[in-house]
Amino acid sequence: MDLELRTALPEEAYKIALLIRGAMLSYGKDSHIPYGMLESLTESVESVADRISRGHCLCFWDGPEPVATVTLTVVSNPLKYSFSEKTADALSGIAPAGYISRFAVRSDLRVSGLGVKLLDAAEDLAKDLGVMGLILHSSSDNRSLSAFYSNRGFVLTDSEKSRGYNRGLFIKRF
Repeated sequence: MDLELRTALPEEAYKIALLIRGAMLSYGKDSHIPYGMLESLTESVESVADRISRGHCLCFWDGPEPVATVTLTVVSNPLKYSFSEKTADALSGIAPAGYISRFAVRSDLRVSGLGVKLLDAAEDLAKDLGVMGLILHSSSDNRSLSAFYSNRGFVLTDSEKSRGYNRGLFIKRF
C-alpha cells in the first residue's frame, strides 16, 4: 500500500468523519465507555469541516480514502484543560501547547505502525509551530492505548470522570 501523508481539506470532512466514527466505536468498546458518552460519535460533518479549517488535520491517504487521521490544534493557554491542582501545575510550563484530538486509524491497519508514523508527523509539525509540548485526552482505563502513548513519551498526569468515564490527561514536554 502506497500511502500519502497530507493535510485534509474541509471538503473531505465526510470521509474523515466516517473514519473517526469507526475508530471511536472501537475505542469506546475497548475503553468500556457506554455508547453515547463520546462527543466524537455525535459530531456533525460541518463540525469536522470546521475543525479541519481551524486546526491541522493530518491524514494518511490510500488514494482518495483517508486511512488514518489526527488533528493538531495550537493552544495558547493549555490551562483551560486543567481540572485539578496537579494538572494545573503540569500544564503551566507548556504554553503554547499542541492539543491532539480525533486520532484514528482504520481498523485493518491498527498495530501496523501507521499510528506511530502519524503521531510522529503531528509531533514534528507541533515543533515546527513552536509549541512547548503536546497534550491529549484519552481513556485512562484503556491499557493498550495508555501504553501506546506512554511508549511515545506521554505521561498520564491525572484523570477525571466529568464525561462519565476515566478520562486521562496525557502530556509530553519538548
